[in-house]
Amino acid sequence: MDTKRTSFCSVCVVVLSLGWVSAVAIADGQAFDLEEIAAFEVPKSVQRSFVVGQRAMYDEDPNEEVRKVPTFASDKPLYGTVAFGAAYGKGEEGLSYAFALDESGGTGQGYDRLYFDANRNADLTDDPSHKPMKNVPEGASLSYSSIATQVVFDYLQVRIDPNDSADRRLEVMPRLLMFDSGYGYLSFVATKARKGRIEVGGQSFCAVLGHAYVIAGWFDHPATALHILPLDESDRAPSWWGGEQLTGMHKRGGTFYRFSATPSGDTLFVRPYDGLLGTFEIGDGGRKITEMSAQGALRTEEMAVALSAELGEKHAEPVRSCRLPVGDYLPSYMTVTYGRLRIGMSHNYHSDGKPRDTANPKLVYGIHIREDKPFVFDFSNKPAVMFASPAQGHRIKLGEELKVLAVLTDPVLDIMIRRLSDTTRKQEKEFKLSNGRTHTYKQDLSLDPKVTIARADGEVLAEGVLPFG
Repeated sequence: MDTKRTSFCSVCVVVLSLGWVSAVAIADGQAFDLEEIAAFEVPKSVQRSFVVGQRAMYDEDPNEEVRKVPTFASDKPLYGTVAFGAAYGKGEEGLSYAFALDESGGTGQGYDRLYFDANRNADLTDDPSHKPMKNVPEGASLSYSSIATQVVFDYLQVRIDPNDSADRRLEVMPRLLMFDSGYGYLSFVATKARKGRIEVGGQSFCAVLGHAYVIAGWFDHPATALHILPLDESDRAPSWWGGEQLTGMHKRGGTFYRFSATPSGDTLFVRPYDGLLGTFEIGDGGRKITEMSAQGALRTEEMAVALSAELGEKHAEPVRSCRLPVGDYLPSYMTVTYGRLRIGMSHNYHSDGKPRDTANPKLVYGIHIREDKPFVFDFSNKPAVMFASPAQGHRIKLGEELKVLAVLTDPVLDIMIRRLSDTTRKQEKEFKLSNGRTHTYKQDLSLDPKVTIARADGEVLAEGVLPFG
């Protein structure tokens, strides 16, 4: 699936003109032309994912790697770094840029100057400062009710790949967000996307290709966002983890299809999967359970696949068994109905003493799909409680606060239980609407296990609900 190495020697001279479709048949699929559009002009149904941008946190501590900074007008400048060209959890693979935020009017007057180390020489004084944009494009600003401050800065041109030539740059829009809670970050939005009409399994769709939430590389990077929509551009397709990236392998008419793109994103390739298939199924593990099903998505190191969703269909029905491409998988997110229980789970992204340890992920691809033997998921492994905080052997001084975060896991498959509920019992929940009113609804009863901390002699020191996820 490396489009950089795609051989065009096999291109057949067959051009199809179907409305605004421009397709070329290649030896193992089709190639479709995509046009460049502004990220703020993508279909409304998916626009949010393209305009949120990649987050970069900031704080008041100077960047250790920056050797020279400008004279700030504010007594409290903010510092941070952002890495482009790296997939989620792999920041060490990308190009890192330092930045600083200043208040040109003085302390407390609002952050309105951005210093960005575009040449990556650890000197923030030899790059121009960036001011707030005068004419912000429609759709470039976010409308969260909790935003206290929002500043959109002038566009930047950045390298996102160490192998890029000196003149190859991606245009990004920096946007500062500060919330009523005090939380805030600087986000970077890739300003361009690609859009075109494609065909998959004999049906036409609208394809939108671009950078959503993370700028992991050029348009051919596996983490590049790919939304495949109905031609009316509504978002009616079932959404599943990995299904909105180039790595997503979609099924149509019983056939799986792979997707890839050129680095510039002007061409999208659609190829039917012709490899081996194996069986994934839910088993009772000897518990005499008859009602069992699963829905959601699994992924390998190179692809993601849904258990039951089919491209072009409005709903994904739960299944007891399904056929999948052969490979080693982990659950991106999967919901299993097991008798009266509904269990939500994903891969475990915590490690001992490290909540959300995305910097050093140790992924276990323990679901082995093979052609000759079904993989039966039957909860036969003994569950375990893992402490994301504190780490094993952690010691505290008298009077210090100890934060305890425990999660329930399958330690063999390294799967984390995210939800556990009883489908036969209901509970009322409520949330506040944007107009201030409260909406009440019913949902399955959550089975919240408790964690108890006790001394060796049995004295209970504290207890609380086990936090899932």
